[in-house]
This record gives sequence, structure tokens and C-alpha cells, in this order.
Amino acid sequence: MDDIKLYSKSEKEMKTLIDITSKFSRDINMQFGLDKCKTIHIIRGKIKPGDYDINNIDVITAMEPEDFYKYLGYKQLKGLDHTTIKNTLKNEYKNRVSALCKTQLSSKHLIKALNTYAIPILTYSFGVIKWSKTEICQLERTTRTTLTKHNNLHPKSAIERLTIKRQHGGRGLIDIHHLWQKQIAKLKLFFHTKSNTSNIHKAIVTHDTNYTPLNLHEPNLSYDINNDPQKQKLEDWKKKVLHGRHPHDLEQAHIDTIASNKWLKIGNLFPETEGFIIAIQDQIINTKNYRKFIIKDPTITNDKCRKCHTQPETIQHITGACTTLTQTDYTHRHNQLANIIHQNLAIKHKLIPDTNTPYYKYTPQNVLENTTHKLYYDRAILTDRTVHYNRPDITLRDKIKNITYLIDIAVPNTHNLQKTIGEKISKYAELKEEVARIWRQDKVYIVPIVVSTTGVIPNHLHNSLKLIDLKDTIYITLQKAAILNTCRIVRKFMELDENTTST
Repeated sequence: MDDIKLYSKSEKEMKTLIDITSKFSRDINMQFGLDKCKTIHIIRGKIKPGDYDINNIDVITAMEPEDFYKYLGYKQLKGLDHTTIKNTLKNEYKNRVSALCKTQLSSKHLIKALNTYAIPILTYSFGVIKWSKTEICQLERTTRTTLTKHNNLHPKSAIERLTIKRQHGGRGLIDIHHLWQKQIAKLKLFFHTKSNTSNIHKAIVTHDTNYTPLNLHEPNLSYDINNDPQKQKLEDWKKKVLHGRHPHDLEQAHIDTIASNKWLKIGNLFPETEGFIIAIQDQIINTKNYRKFIIKDPTITNDKCRKCHTQPETIQHITGACTTLTQTDYTHRHNQLANIIHQNLAIKHKLIPDTNTPYYKYTPQNVLENTTHKLYYDRAILTDRTVHYNRPDITLRDKIKNITYLIDIAVPNTHNLQKTIGEKISKYAELKEEVARIWRQDKVYIVPIVVSTTGVIPNHLHNSLKLIDLKDTIYITLQKAAILNTCRIVRKFMELDENTTST
């Protein structure tokens, strides 16, 4: 029998109780285990020393003033040692967060592990242990610092975004400060409600004048338990001059916000990659322009691109506007998306067998043909008269229905999405007329496949995928390919170590 606490009005009554228990134990041939028992005698709030003899043979030793016993998970004597308990909880929380960051979990599973394994260490103490607002904010700061230490979070990223839900563009970590306030508010509401029908609850509410973290004598509930801080966090995020550009981009009429945040909702990237692409979206990468105009670095006198030396070196310039990267890194990213479309079309129309080859290992053939369809890849279309733009990325010809699809892929920056779609349609308008006349097609469609460099999805993409009869969920693969390749481009440009950019 571990950690027994006995309360009695007198030493005589206590000894009587122990004698009865000892006799019962001997009668059923049990050993009572007195060496595991302790007694404590408290009179008017003061601990009285002294051991207790049992039949002049056995002795139950008394607890010392510095001893503690564990009750409901916390060490206590006359009361709780809040400082010691908080230090223990802080250390355990830090150890668990660090241990989780060292695992190979995907980004979504890492956040879920923090929510279910690390944060509950603190949750159990809310309303029981006296935490201050400063201490709670320090715990949140410790979480961010640890994530940054393991390259899972950029130190300049928007703080609000870490605790915003993933479907809204955040990372889904539980807000410890909100959880603390909500837990206390719910406990206070419980006691105040029960005090209307229970005398013992009424007595507790009456006499708790700041004895507990709940301070039940104060009738006003300072926090609304139904309050959802998500809306306020989103507003605070949007108000930021630099970080707020991305959420404002997602609110544009031609953008599918849900699809644009789908990669976060799925969360199958490595935490390092997820943190890096979020830093790119927040536009806090350490470019020359950022250093000169945002953090005011006096050592940067020229913000021109370190490669092309013509345009300011902004993150948008690096991801999609540097002329020196057009024929190399941008082309590679473009071809990755083209591989996805070509492979899915070839499999759908039975031009190639379905071998489950990953898109990044797939090599498209220039011409694929069977009795029903013909598929060209990066092949010029010969016409009677000169057409300046006669080389779409993919050309699909339906022999049965006499329909041709001119498919062109682009990966522009987010602010150029709508413009790029319009340019693609007008660019191939002349070729569309020539193909309809020369090949005698009933219909010819121009199909722009456009995804932004940071994975933002325009509404028009869904129409394009529907037009060529591909599954709408293919945009998820296109989005992931664009994000991974953008991370690779920026890392390479900034001369960062490229650890892992795919899952």
C-alpha cells in the first residue's frame, strides 16, 4: 500500500484504526507492508512530528516537513509546491518537444504528435497549478525555438500561422495560451454552476479568494469558452505588411483557396520542407532586397540579383523571373509538371501500360499512338503558313471524336497566374485555327495547365483538367511537384544545403 495519508481527530483514534487494519491483515495471512506507509498529523495547519507504534512492535514513520507524497500526479504535503511542479513540467515538455523534432515524422504527423504527446503534459496542470501569462508565453516561445533549432520553422515566419488550422493556411499546432484560458474558464463555470445546488461547491466558491488558480470568489468569467481565436489570428496575419501578402493572394476571386492549402491539409512533406516553403510564401528569405529594405542591413548597398545583375533580388525574382535560371531550373520544374500530365494522359488512353512509375522518373516519348488517340510531347505542328507559336508542350488528338487538345504548362509567380492563363489562350489562338483546318477537326481546345511557384491553385486549373478528362485530384500532385522544385531552386540559388526536398 503505497503513499497512504491518514486523517484523524486524535492519536488514539488513529492507533485504533491501524490496530484493526493490522489484525485484519494477520487474519488473512497478509503482510501489511508498513515500510511503505507514512503518516502525517496536521493540527490547525501545522504538521506535528512523531512516529506511531503498533502493538509495540511495528512503527509507521511520520513524514518529514520536506517530504512529499504523490496525489493525482502531483507531489504535495499541506499544499502544492507550484514552483517545483512547474519546473518539472517545463523540463518534461521541452524534452518531449525535442525528442519529437528528432524523429523522421512528416510535417502533419509531427504537429499531431506535439498536440497529443507534448502539450497534454501542460494541459493537465491548467486550473490546478498557478501559471502566469508570462510563463505560458515563454512555453510557446520555447516551442518555436525548438522547431527552429531543428530547421522545422523559419525564425521570421508569421507567429500566428503556426497555430492557425491547416485548411486555413497554418500548421495546426495547439495554441497553449488559448488552451490555458479555456481550461480555467470551463472549471470556473463548472464550480459556479454547481454552487447553485451544492453546498460544498458553494463553500469552495465563497472561500477561494486567490487560493487556487481559479480564484472562484471572483464571479466574473474573464474568458468566453466559446470564443474561437482562429478568426482573429487570420485577421492579424492579413494585417502584416510582408507576411500578409500570401493570405491576400488567396482571397482573389480567381484563386481556389481550399485547393491552394491542400498540401498543408495533407501534410506529407518533411517538416523542414514545409517550414521552408512557408518562409517563401511569407517572403522572409534572406535575399538582398529583404536584407536592404526589410531588416535594413547597412552592409547591403546593392540589391541587384547576384546572378543576372539586372533586377532586384526579391523572392519572386528567384522563384520565377531570373533570366539565368530559365533554361535550367525553371525548365526542369516545368518538365516535372509536364511529365505528370503526359503520363496520366498516356495511361488513361492506354498508350502505355500502368507501371506505377513515379512522375520524376518518367520519360515522355515524343509520339505515342494507338487506334483511338495520338499523343505528342514537345513537338512542333507543321502548318501551311507561318505560325509563331506552333509547339505546345503536349498535343492530344482524339481520332474517334475528331477533337484536338493543345496543352501548355506554366509555373508563374502567384501574382501572374491570371495573366499567364490569358497569355496561353491568346498565344495559341492562331495555331488552334490552323489545326482545325489542316487536320479537319470538329473542335480544337487550348488547355492551359497553370500552377503558381508556391502551389497556389487557380480556379481555371479545375476546368482544364476536366476538359482533358483527368481526375481533378491530379492538381495535388502538380502542386506538390511545384512546391518541391521551388524549394530546390531557392536553396540552390541561396547556396543553402539541400538536404531533402521530397517525400
